[in-house]
Amino acid sequence: MDDSEWASQYRQPHAVTSPTRPTPSRAGASGLRAAPSAPPAHGVRRLWAWVPASIPIRLFLLVTLLESGVDIAIEVVLLSRFRTQEGGILGSNFEGVQPALPVFVMVFCLAHVYQCALAVDAVINRNTILIFGLVIFNIAFFVYSVIQISEIRLVLGTGVAEGTGQHVPVQVLTALIPAVIGVSSAIFSVLSWWIYRDFGWDVYRSIVGADRDLKRAHMHYQVFVALLKADFFVFIAYCLQLVLIVLQGHNAEYWLTVVAAPFALIILGFAWYSVRRELRYGMMAFMTLLLGAGAYFCYKLYRIWAEHEQAYSEVYKSLTVFSVLAIALVLATMWFSVRCLLNFDRGLKAAMDRAHAERAQIKRNERSTRAGGAGGVDGIPMEYDGKGMLPLGSASTLNLPGNRLSLD
Repeated sequence: MDDSEWASQYRQPHAVTSPTRPTPSRAGASGLRAAPSAPPAHGVRRLWAWVPASIPIRLFLLVTLLESGVDIAIEVVLLSRFRTQEGGILGSNFEGVQPALPVFVMVFCLAHVYQCALAVDAVINRNTILIFGLVIFNIAFFVYSVIQISEIRLVLGTGVAEGTGQHVPVQVLTALIPAVIGVSSAIFSVLSWWIYRDFGWDVYRSIVGADRDLKRAHMHYQVFVALLKADFFVFIAYCLQLVLIVLQGHNAEYWLTVVAAPFALIILGFAWYSVRRELRYGMMAFMTLLLGAGAYFCYKLYRIWAEHEQAYSEVYKSLTVFSVLAIALVLATMWFSVRCLLNFDRGLKAAMDRAHAERAQIKRNERSTRAGGAGGVDGIPMEYDGKGMLPLGSASTLNLPGNRLSLD
C-alpha cells in the first residue's frame, strides 16, 4: 500500500468519529456509564417518585401516618360524643368544665398534624436531629395523653351513654390513645438509629466531609433548627389554651396573646434566617427576645398555680406541662443559639451553600434529561463511579476552551 492509498482511508467521511459524541459501548468500556433516563412520570408514578427508597424511612413515615390517623380518629369520636351528650352528664358542681374538652382535643389533633409535617420535613432535609426530636416529641405526646384521660373521663364518664348507639366505652378509647403512642414511640426509637446511619452518610458526603469541626457545627445548626420548630408548636398550643379557655374577657392580655402567635412565627423565621446566613446582630436580637419569652413563661407558671382554683381551674394541669416544656425549650434554644453564634465564619455557610447548589444542579440536569436536553451520550448525562461529569462541549472548571475534550 503506497502513501496515497494509506492517506485516502482517512479522508473518507465514515472514518471520522467525533470525540464529543461517544457511543454507549465506548463509554462502558472506558469506565463511563450513562445515568438511566426514565420517561416523565405521571399520576401515581409521579407521586411514588416522592417516596424515599430507604426502607427505614418508609416505615418511619408509615408509622407516623398510622399513629396520627388512629389517634385523630379516636379524638374525633370522643368529641362527637361530647357534642351529643353535652349538658346531660355533669351536674351543677362541674359547671364550666365542659368547654375545655374541645380545646384539648383540638390541641392533640394539631400536634399530630404538626408531627406529620415535621417527619416529612426531616426526611426532605436529611435532619437526623429532627428525627430524634420527633421521638422525644412522641414521648411528650404520651405524657399529654395520660393527663388527658382524667379530663375526658370527668366530662364523658367511663362507660357508654344509654340510648346513643355507642358500643365502645370511653375508658377503652382513652386507654387506647397512650397505648398507640407508646408502641409508636418504641418503633420510632428503633428506626431512628437506621435513619441516622442513612442520613449521616448523606450529610458526610455532601456537606461536612471529614472535617470534625464542620461536623460539630452542622450538628449544632440542626439542633437549633429543630428547637425552633418545637418552640413554635409549644407556643401556639399554649396560646390556644389561654385564649379559648382562660382569657375570654377580650381584655388587653387577650389581644396581646392573639397577636403574639403570628409574631412568634416571624421571630422564629428571622432566627432561622440569621443562623443560616450567619448574621451576628440578628442572633443577638433573637437571644434578647428569648430572655423575654423565658421571663413570660415563668410569670405565667406562677399565675397558673396562684389561681389554679379560680381562672385556671379547668386547664392548670395542661398549662403547667406546656409552661415547663416552654421554659426548658427556651433554655435549650438559648444555649444552642450561643453555640451557633460561636460557629460563625468557620465554613459551614459556604459548605451548605455549595451542597444546595449541587442539589439544584442535579435537579436541573434531571429536568433537561427528561426534556431531551444535550449532554453525555445522546442527551444522557454521563457518570464516572457515581460522580456527574460536565458535558463534553462545555467549558471546564480549569477554564479550558469549550471545544476541548476534558474530564473534570
